[in-house]
Amino acid sequence: MAELRRVDPKTLVPNPNNPRSSIGSLEELRKLALNIKAIGILHPPAVRELEDGRLMIVAGHRRTEGAIYAGVPEIDVYVGDQNEDLDALAAVSENFVRLDMTEPEQWNSVTRLREQLGYTDPQVCAALMVTPSYLKRLSLLAKLHPPILDAIALGRGPDERQRKIIAQASLDEQRNAWSEMFSESVEDDEDPAEYRLKAEDPEDTVAWGALARNLEQKEWYARNVRFGDDLARKHNIVWMEDLFAEPGTDSRYTLDATAYAAAQQDWLDNERPENSILLVSDEYGYVRAPEGFSTMGTWMPTQEGEVMGYGLNPRTLKIVEERCRPSVAFTQSHANGSAEPEAPKERPDVSGTGHKMIGEIRTVALREALGEVAETADPWELIAALLLALEAENVRVHGDASGNNWSEPTARTLAMADLFPEGSLVRDEKLIRRHAVTVLQSILNCDVSMHSGSGLPAQLVGVLFGADQKMPSMAFESFLKCYSKPGITRAVQAEGLASQNTGKEMRATLMSHVGDGHWLPEVASFAQAQDVWAQKQKTKQAKIRELESVVDDEDLDEMPEDDFDGAADEEADLSNGPVVPVTEPDSEETFSLPAPEPEQSEHNEAMQFMRDHLEIVVVA
Repeated sequence: MAELRRVDPKTLVPNPNNPRSSIGSLEELRKLALNIKAIGILHPPAVRELEDGRLMIVAGHRRTEGAIYAGVPEIDVYVGDQNEDLDALAAVSENFVRLDMTEPEQWNSVTRLREQLGYTDPQVCAALMVTPSYLKRLSLLAKLHPPILDAIALGRGPDERQRKIIAQASLDEQRNAWSEMFSESVEDDEDPAEYRLKAEDPEDTVAWGALARNLEQKEWYARNVRFGDDLARKHNIVWMEDLFAEPGTDSRYTLDATAYAAAQQDWLDNERPENSILLVSDEYGYVRAPEGFSTMGTWMPTQEGEVMGYGLNPRTLKIVEERCRPSVAFTQSHANGSAEPEAPKERPDVSGTGHKMIGEIRTVALREALGEVAETADPWELIAALLLALEAENVRVHGDASGNNWSEPTARTLAMADLFPEGSLVRDEKLIRRHAVTVLQSILNCDVSMHSGSGLPAQLVGVLFGADQKMPSMAFESFLKCYSKPGITRAVQAEGLASQNTGKEMRATLMSHVGDGHWLPEVASFAQAQDVWAQKQKTKQAKIRELESVVDDEDLDEMPEDDFDGAADEEADLSNGPVVPVTEPDSEETFSLPAPEPEQSEHNEAMQFMRDHLEIVVVA
């Protein structure tokens, strides 16, 4: 008999067949713990009673772990009476429709449902809410080399076309190709065939296109090459005859794509016509002119200085020819291809992991240094530092009025060129002031736009610098037509005028009254932003105090002290706002707590609520 029971979450037994191999990061667990502490568990975990009386989790491992981390003594659980087979289906189903499982985790779960529990594909698709084509795509994972599966789990794997090609090759062929790719990237005692991609590795660590091409069982024909027999022998290409080729055509082909591509590239590097240039391939596999040149259309007449460009199409492995013209001055060495080839890349002295560690340590040091000058910093240096921060890589400005053309520098870039020409600040107060104003002019706007408008901060800057004095009279027809009848009535009455029968008459009355004078309604002034801003700050402070009361709850005493800052960060996540320092009156402690974003739309609030709380469990 199914029932709702209240139990200590620490007594629940994990499901040994839990389809999710990891609960998630500590940061995610903290966030969930704070959420549970604030509003509880909206959907109780599903459990099943074992023969010895213990309760085993069917669905809800993350909720259980979050409750334990938050120090919640008891939670509600739904004790079902379903059998073990339905337990597995419910657990997999919930994880499919909630926090994303990696594709390998999904495939392992589907395999268990199929092979151990006997579910059919239609049953699996219905329960997991996936299409048969998606299930078929997952089935390709069974044919992939394990390190490739790890890359897919990291979100760094091949695309669907490449995955199909790789899966058609045997595991031994994939293993050999993977070993060749990483033979120079591993330590002496490591097996390159088992190299696992790491999250900090560069995005282009694995050339998936080249790997797929090398494993593709495709005929590469001699009739499409530029190289001759000498290069064919040099790269150990063995030609075979296509017995079904059309008469009169070169029917020789090879299945060795790697050697075929190497011979084509060898021809490009050493045997292409003199005074030609080498075309390059972009990240999408298209052949382009190199830097300093642009391609010419076939309809364009011959121009002085044009050259022929040759490049290798990475998909077809054919040599591409393009007429090119110089777009800027170029040297003769670039034109005739005599420049020396680049030396092979050496492994860097410090790995990506090391540089990441350096970055984290630098961040701590930077914040400590800034904290020490909080009371003594020179205002001009602070202004220059803020301008420099606006040019940081993690800052994006929508609606920047400067640099409208993608090739033109922005006001921020020009400011940095003048203020930090060699890395040190040029401490010229007039120069700093001029650039600060120019950057403010380029960034701030009062446009009503969801993406590029500056909002209330721009209006407060207008209050700060007296922008209302620059506003024109708003008593003109096109603006007054934007008023509703009640609105124009109130505007007329505010001027001490009698209301009229129609909106047209009231507009005419108001314009006649103002004449050559100046009329600025409150709604159009910069000053009105102060009241709106103040009210929003009161609302934010109320929410902050509410969140503080949650954090101060004694039930969170079990949370490690060194994790408290992280917990505060998670509180910020709950309000979707940036972290700001807040000190309660008469309190010696200062917390880092969030300032919520401006009010969201009903749609956005509903979507946020669903993301935080909606959970689906399939129970028969």
